[in-house]
Amino acid sequence: MSEHETSESTGHAQAPGATSGEASIIEKAFLMGLGAAFLAKDKAEELAEELVKRGEMTKDESGTFVGKVATQAKDATSSARKTVSEESAKVAEGLGLVSRKDFDRLEAEIAELKALIASLKPQGTAAGDS
Repeated sequence: MSEHETSESTGHAQAPGATSGEASIIEKAFLMGLGAAFLAKDKAEELAEELVKRGEMTKDESGTFVGKVATQAKDATSSARKTVSEESAKVAEGLGLVSRKDFDRLEAEIAELKALIASLKPQGTAAGDS
């Protein structure tokens, strides 16, 4: 299966020129961060339930505890996203890939140049001019 087919089948776009290994590592790191965040919240809920059953924590305290863990997990996920974004930019730059912003700017410039060239071309001659 080619890199193009692989990225289509997973639904994830891969930057042209990026190796599947580089994209895979970045994606795995991101997913690992998300997984850890969700696991932490689930485990916190289980722990809180156990502590409430033992009478070591009230129901209200368990809600506060789980809320704090969920917030920390959300912060960790946000941090992971930022890190993945920064590392992805470094990989793209290292491979000499153009950013989406630069691509859009160049595309707009090409459209302007095409319009300018079209306006400079001589118009067709009139029917009686021969």
